[in-house]
Amino acid sequence: MQKIAARLFYAGFALLWGWIFLNNLVRWPHNSPAALGLGLVMAGAVWALARFVLPKLDCLSPKNWKLLSRSVLFFYTVFLCWMGWLLAEVPIMDHEVILKSLPEFLEYGKFPTWGGYYIVCNNNLGLALLLGGWYKLTSLFGFGPGLDLRGVMPGILLNVLAIAGTAAMICVLARRVFASNRAVALAFLLTAGFAPFVLYSPCFYSDTLSLPFALLVILGLDEFRKGGSRKKQLLLLVGMAAAAFAGFAVKGSVVVVLAAAVIQLFLEHPPKKALLSGAALLLVFLLLLTGYKAVQRSWLIDWTEEDSLALPLTLWFCYGSHDDGNYSQQDFDLAMSVDTLAERKELIRAQLQKNYASFTPAGLAEFMTHKASITWGDGLYNSEEFLATPQRANWTHSFILEGQPGYMPLVYYCQGYLLMLELFMLAFLAGQIKPAVPGTLTLCGVSVLGLVLFLSLWETKARYAFNFTPLLILLALGGAMHLAQKQKLK
Repeated sequence: MQKIAARLFYAGFALLWGWIFLNNLVRWPHNSPAALGLGLVMAGAVWALARFVLPKLDCLSPKNWKLLSRSVLFFYTVFLCWMGWLLAEVPIMDHEVILKSLPEFLEYGKFPTWGGYYIVCNNNLGLALLLGGWYKLTSLFGFGPGLDLRGVMPGILLNVLAIAGTAAMICVLARRVFASNRAVALAFLLTAGFAPFVLYSPCFYSDTLSLPFALLVILGLDEFRKGGSRKKQLLLLVGMAAAAFAGFAVKGSVVVVLAAAVIQLFLEHPPKKALLSGAALLLVFLLLLTGYKAVQRSWLIDWTEEDSLALPLTLWFCYGSHDDGNYSQQDFDLAMSVDTLAERKELIRAQLQKNYASFTPAGLAEFMTHKASITWGDGLYNSEEFLATPQRANWTHSFILEGQPGYMPLVYYCQGYLLMLELFMLAFLAGQIKPAVPGTLTLCGVSVLGLVLFLSLWETKARYAFNFTPLLILLALGGAMHLAQKQKLK
């Protein structure tokens, strides 16, 4: 039964992902054949490396391999720090508001005057707490939050550590799945070549700072699979739930990985063990969430204005139910046109029903496809939005600012690279239909599919998929290794 379920998953997701890939090509606003051609050239280069060059790394002694791999990761981190410094931007939108709210949090441990913002945008409170804790630490060295270069540098450093830590965990997972130096090296090359990690290095927002948490859940489940004492397995489940909760507090979409982990338990383990383990995961997560909400109510925020300011969760589903599925000022104004939260819930619920009732089945399919092409079809992942307000000019801005000579080459590189990753991912999904052996990469696939389905209903834009790009890289790695080595996956 488990093998049948895995086979159905791979077949269904391969068809869906193939459809998304084709629509990414058709709907990209620039020269899609050129981007595809570039992606195919990149794919060929990656295949050749995996087939003929990287296998030589398996001959290295453990000592030499450890020295080489750690040195490369160190220099990649230094490179990210350098680029974060050069690309440093003046924070904008919600990022700006969060930074402005941190001084009072550092002074009082709560938000006495900025509480209204965190009632409206409660999803950003976890990010504010994470940054508040980090800036509390950096204040020991004389660095506090601010919109100038000195004020953003500590945040950029934290962001770089999150991205570098993500690269390290991708490599660890590659080692666990493929058990070879060549796979680890290829995983790092795919990560290092992914330009949005560099472009987002100065943007210490929820999209990047949530990157490590999904991988921590996946690493935890990979370790859980090995068995061990009940105490060890229980601690792993608690750690996975805690990682999922922390990621959820910073970026809500991370909770998709928790749901995928529960599904994965049923794909890999006997029903009784899967049921008990899944229940433990969910229970710990709910306990942490309940405590988090209680602390918000009792200390962090003054909720006396909740009825006049709070927005219903369904508003974000309403944003995602028309046009491009992005933020809608019209929907926001509609919600705020009434005085109480209860009235807002009823008004938005009615609007949401009206929006979906207006679709024919074919129209709804077209709308969902359009949204998916926006979410998964932008190689820049909306990074240009955050890179348009530089702290100071330097050579990098000849690439990252629209209209400059290097901008379109960067666009084509990023788009070609994304198409390459998506092609390798499609090769992995198709290649796994027949063996259908659930494993770590299956969990990555279930997580990505979960986000595809979630963002088909929720408000969406390309950067909302950014914190799941490590999973795309791992799935692409699976495809590249399968094509180059015909290696069975663990």
